[in-house]
Amino acid sequence: MSTSYRGILCCMAGAMTWGINGVVSQFLFMHYPVDPSWLTAIRMVTAGLILFIIFFPKKHAQFKGILCDPISLRHLLIFSIFGLLFCQYAYLTAIQNSNSGTATVLQTLSVVFMSLYLAIRFHRKPSLREIISVILAVIGVYLVATNGNYATMVLSPSGLKWGLLSALGALVYPLLSQGIASQWGAPPVNSLGMIIGGTIFSLLTQIWTLTPTLDIYGWLAIAFIIIIGTVVSFSAFIQGIRLIGPMKATLIGTLEPVVASTLSAICLKTPFTLVEIIGFICIITTVFLIIAKKEM
Repeated sequence: MSTSYRGILCCMAGAMTWGINGVVSQFLFMHYPVDPSWLTAIRMVTAGLILFIIFFPKKHAQFKGILCDPISLRHLLIFSIFGLLFCQYAYLTAIQNSNSGTATVLQTLSVVFMSLYLAIRFHRKPSLREIISVILAVIGVYLVATNGNYATMVLSPSGLKWGLLSALGALVYPLLSQGIASQWGAPPVNSLGMIIGGTIFSLLTQIWTLTPTLDIYGWLAIAFIIIIGTVVSFSAFIQGIRLIGPMKATLIGTLEPVVASTLSAICLKTPFTLVEIIGFICIITTVFLIIAKKEM
């Protein structure tokens, strides 16, 4: 199997499990008094420890290398806080303030952000496709937020704000992870990043004061979010980024809103109006316009 093909499969696995994870998170917020801060911290620390137990015996040299190299350690701290922590917390808060389908579709705007970022970084004018993508993205967000009526706000301001922030997080996450993951490998970077980011966030938010009361189904949902939605998804996606780069990985990541929206409507009976669906299509169409570019 070629490196490119393996990278594509890893990114697909990461995106699809993220989509399922979003629906499970929505279920948790709907039925239990779970705070996004508590869930973010618990999933990061626990998932990081699981990855550490699995990979440290085989990759102890890489783990020690990151921690002993000042430059790598600095990059790891930045990735932990502004990549992993920011991405996960913003996404979970967006779900709590809207639903998994809407949150993941808004997160898809990261593709537009990525394209514009690369245009700015390499000092080139946005292409016609990029300009059209931005226009479609704005129209899509407008339709999703207002249901087509400028006088109303169907999506709460908090839902819109955190949805856009989750898109920014989805942009920053692959950019910050690419270099250090290429040098040391995805498992050590993911493991240490989650432990560090989750520990810092736990202390800042004092999560021991936010622990909810859960039954067996609530804890099973937590276990799914940690093992499948975090350990499996982030490991697969970071490995994919290492193999095919952040731009292609971000594009493949748009499978997530398709999975999340479909499962949210089927399993949780989340209502989506025709106008919202048109808005979703506008946003996701931006991805295909950007994919059509020759320079990937």
